[in-house]
Amino acid sequence: MFSSKELESMIREIMGKNGSENKNIKHKNNPNKECKRLELTPSQLLVISGILANVLEVESILLDKDQTVQILLTGTLKRETQLEKIMDQIGCMPFDKVLKTMVDRL
Repeated sequence: MFSSKELESMIREIMGKNGSENKNIKHKNNPNKECKRLELTPSQLLVISGILANVLEVESILLDKDQTVQILLTGTLKRETQLEKIMDQIGCMPFDKVLKTMVDRL
């Protein structure tokens, strides 16, 4: 998982390469060959960022008979709170053990 600073620098790097001009650039291995610049839309950048930051996960990939590909991404922007983490930990414990532990801490 990337930190927010790493993710931000990657986005800036991609956006820096994503000029609005449609100029051709020289191929780095063959200077006589020209390649087009990578042009990404803001929504494409957000999807890439979401996948890199582990906010979005691929839930399914569908391929139909016409070779149309559909990728279903799921994720949430909500961050898990400390209470939710604790509830996940004690959710599978027996009720009497949880209650006894809480009473002992009082």
